[in-house]
Amino acid sequence: MRDVLNEIKLYIEKRLPLLEADAEEINERLEDDFDPQDYSGGNFDDAYALGEEDGDTFGKISILEAIKAIIDKGEAEEESDE
Repeated sequence: MRDVLNEIKLYIEKRLPLLEADAEEINERLEDDFDPQDYSGGNFDDAYALGEEDGDTFGKISILEAIKAIIDKGEAEEESDE
């Protein structure tokens, strides 16, 4: 089981920086005078999809951080038991 948790943790540690870079780009885009139509070519369906993609990115970050915190907590408890 420990091997599986280590693989999950490694995956998270590789994936989080990529997602955080995406989130930074999203935040930079939103800091400007953001108009969803500018980013969607005037098509509100595309603007809606863009919002879903942005939310998906932030959701993945939240979930991966939560899983990593649980794994880290378990590792800390194991070390304290030894």
